[in-house]
Amino acid sequence: MYRRALLTAALGLGALAAAGAAVVNTATRVLDLGLGRRVVFISDLHIHNTAKYDLPNYDLLLIGGDIYDRHTPGVHVVVETLSQLRGPKVAVLGNHEYWDMRRIPLREGLGALEEAGVHVLRDDWVQIGGLRIYGIDWREDPRAYPAVKDADIVLVHSPDAFQNAVNGLYLAGHTHGGQFCLPGGVPLITNSHFGYTYGLYRRGNAVMYVTRGLGEILPRVWCDREVVILS
Repeated sequence: MYRRALLTAALGLGALAAAGAAVVNTATRVLDLGLGRRVVFISDLHIHNTAKYDLPNYDLLLIGGDIYDRHTPGVHVVVETLSQLRGPKVAVLGNHEYWDMRRIPLREGLGALEEAGVHVLRDDWVQIGGLRIYGIDWREDPRAYPAVKDADIVLVHSPDAFQNAVNGLYLAGHTHGGQFCLPGGVPLITNSHFGYTYGLYRRGNAVMYVTRGLGEILPRVWCDREVVILS
């Protein structure tokens, strides 16, 4: 259903993007959540060539998956791009790391991330600078995500994991903020079974922020890329 909607929107709005009418910038969102550390969160890089990201200073960098995809020419561009980002880096995998294993086998992709100094969490914990971080691996079934307790930060690609949230701060991507938007960033579609498109959500004692991400496969239309700063 989502892919058909995505194709329809792409056909309808692609001409605008090609003509340069649908302006896309990179926005910075600052959230003061009292973490005690300066954390930068990025997601959905979709690295297609060696890139240089101009990120703000951080104590910890979190990456929410879809780091590469079927259009990535090889793991060397992943290593070259992410090696430029200094300091502790923690990531989870997204759907494209699994869907595009014919292009980049998972073992190769994980090896490249390790070489670039990225700590990948696959249903596992890490503690950095006093923050307990749990990384949830990608699930095809949106209802199969685990309920995580007592994490300061839960890092996950799909925001659908928030349906089972107990407490803590969830950081997710995947939706690209709708990708195809009306002027002003109003999304036409989402990539969430539960309607989580972009921004802050609350559920009991849990909070989630869904970022629009930094990359794409299809062109964005009036949907800015985004870097999130958690202070």
